[in-house]
Amino acid sequence: MTTTCTLDEAVGPAVAEIATRNIPRPDALILLSTGLGMLPSRLTKAARVPLGRVKGVPGPWRDTLLNAGMLGETPVWIVEDAPGPPEHGSHQPFGEEPWVRGYPCWLAAAAGAPVCVHVSAGLALDTKKKIEPGSIVLVSDHINLSGRTPLIGLGESKLGPLFPDQSRLHLESLRKSAMKRGKKLGVPVIEGVVACTLGPALETPAERAFWARAGADVAVQGLATPLLASAHAGLAMLSIVCVTDQGEGIGDVGAIVRNADAMAPALEDLIASLSPDLAKAASELGIEEA
Repeated sequence: MTTTCTLDEAVGPAVAEIATRNIPRPDALILLSTGLGMLPSRLTKAARVPLGRVKGVPGPWRDTLLNAGMLGETPVWIVEDAPGPPEHGSHQPFGEEPWVRGYPCWLAAAAGAPVCVHVSAGLALDTKKKIEPGSIVLVSDHINLSGRTPLIGLGESKLGPLFPDQSRLHLESLRKSAMKRGKKLGVPVIEGVVACTLGPALETPAERAFWARAGADVAVQGLATPLLASAHAGLAMLSIVCVTDQGEGIGDVGAIVRNADAMAPALEDLIASLSPDLAKAASELGIEEA
């Protein structure tokens, strides 16, 4: 008896239907947990696909728009990484399968994308790097401290291996390109290790100190899901963290939001400047797979 994985059942029909809309195969998925901002407006030959009208898309993503088009000369998909009602945050409601929160990663990979750019906001930890709010951290590695994984129950999936290799998940060549372009734009960029935490709550001083001792430079809530989903789907990652909090003293949610808003234009400039690098990475990864 052949068992079909529910993830595969959700991805296959959706990819087939999106293909009928004459949307080009994406070179990259750009997944934004900091909000879409003005980035979709930078696309040419743009199309907006309401995922609620696409067969197979799971419930939490059905209010989401898929923005597809050309970023420079590079075909991309842009999706806001915020499924379901805002009050749920990154929380997995009872009865929801673990893979659902990482669904766009598998969808884009099945449509042909070899690269994922993920953007999130996080807090700096007290390390020798002394990362300041307003900085952008380009992730070189991660530590999953969330106790969560979207890969539970995917033993029968044809969309990825049972034990995906994460040792090459964070694409060094793309990270180096982002570093050079950030410095050219005057954006404060630095490489670092991210601690993937659970939330939703502002962290305690003891937690921050522990994560720093574990080797992390920044901490981000909810990041484990897109990283692990991308690893399983075979996507190479450029994970970008906008540092919105010093990580010291009493947390100030209002200041965190203001810092995130202030960083949006520079972040969008950086992503837009990466268009040729995304195309190059996609081409090189395609050659490797062949």
